[in-house]
Amino acid sequence: MRQLLMLLFAGVHYMSFGQDTLKQLDLNSFLQQIKENHPVALVAANNVEASNQLVRMSKGAFDPVLLGGVDQKYFDGKTYYSTISTGVKIPTRLGIDLKLMGDWNRGVYLNNQNIVPDQGLTTIGIDVPIGRGMFTDERRTQLKRATVAMQQSVLEQQLTLNDLLYEAGQTYIYWQEQEAQLVLALEGLRFAELRYQQLVINTDIGERAAIDTVEASAQLFLRQLDVQQRQLNAQNARLAVENYLWDKGTLPLVLETFIQPKAIELTVPKSLLPDSINHPVLSWYDLKRKDLQLERKLKIEQLKPQLNVNYNLLQTPQNLAAFNYSITNYKWGASLYMPILLRKERSSLQMTNLKLENVTFEQDQKQRDLRTKQVQIRNEWNTLSTQAQTAQTIADRYRQLALAERLLFEGGESSLFLINAREISYLSAQSKYIEFLAKTQKAALSEKYVIGALGL
Repeated sequence: MRQLLMLLFAGVHYMSFGQDTLKQLDLNSFLQQIKENHPVALVAANNVEASNQLVRMSKGAFDPVLLGGVDQKYFDGKTYYSTISTGVKIPTRLGIDLKLMGDWNRGVYLNNQNIVPDQGLTTIGIDVPIGRGMFTDERRTQLKRATVAMQQSVLEQQLTLNDLLYEAGQTYIYWQEQEAQLVLALEGLRFAELRYQQLVINTDIGERAAIDTVEASAQLFLRQLDVQQRQLNAQNARLAVENYLWDKGTLPLVLETFIQPKAIELTVPKSLLPDSINHPVLSWYDLKRKDLQLERKLKIEQLKPQLNVNYNLLQTPQNLAAFNYSITNYKWGASLYMPILLRKERSSLQMTNLKLENVTFEQDQKQRDLRTKQVQIRNEWNTLSTQAQTAQTIADRYRQLALAERLLFEGGESSLFLINAREISYLSAQSKYIEFLAKTQKAALSEKYVIGALGL
């Protein structure tokens, strides 16, 4: 089911035209509605939220963990053994793991190493990486990379909106152009209808030859065909604009028939053509480099031997509660793991180095492409604006000639052929002027697109 878009959002302008009041949809309001409601825009927003959840998930690697276990055996009325262990393990972002455990063990056949005092035994332990993992590890690197990925998702959202709004803006400008061309075609048709009606009257009273009505009717039919084509173009352009209109990404919207685009006009680009390009894609490359640098740091860490040392202070629960510690009661251990040739680790590091180098190359090329494209668009706009002003002057001249020829024709001092030629020249020049106005609009929009301003 489709709804009518009443356009209650900000930016709707009103223009008086005779006794009618027309509602205008301007480009900024159109793009804002798309930014807030189009499915593509909402998907991009969801991707940002998914990245936030990825950061949250990575933080989960540092959540405290409850530990516990029970292992008991009863046979022939005897407690062979009963071991109860419980505690909490606390990972930290320094790479050190803290552990607090309590053991309560008893039994006739209890393993000697599991023997503890009758009141139980408490362990306060620490696990410290001395070699690999001392400065970074998988958990810490994953959290940092997830944060970078979240920042990248924000930039990707801007890039997605930049592309979406650029396409929508081009569609809107085409709608503006076709509506203006339709108004011009209707103006030409009105001239032809009035002239034909006047010629019929003049022919009936003998002031004009009947052949003049044949030529006037032929010109009338040609302009009717032109209006029909312009109506089709404007109708299809309106449908293309409607295709971008949604309510919260789920309900397609349509424009009411009285809603028209803002009148097309000469648009001046607002950017000052800065020396540096602050396009979101360049910031994305910066984050990509940062991500690879985190990966590289981790892979450098993999070149080190894996040497972990753990120390556990042993105390009874009573001594622990009374803060009466004895440093002579403890257990400790160490483990070592070290590949001899490190071929896997060295190759993996070299691959990351190559990726980092490629990112720099790609960013430099992208920055130069964007800068060149921006200068090209500004040059294009400068030329188009000059051409538009020239086309406007030409159209004004032809309008004056057509008006003068029309007065001469009404006074019987001109021919139907000449007035038709004058009007055709005016309509053609005015149509060309409208085309140049649309091109300047598109050039200004393209410059915003090239500097990434549409998605901000």
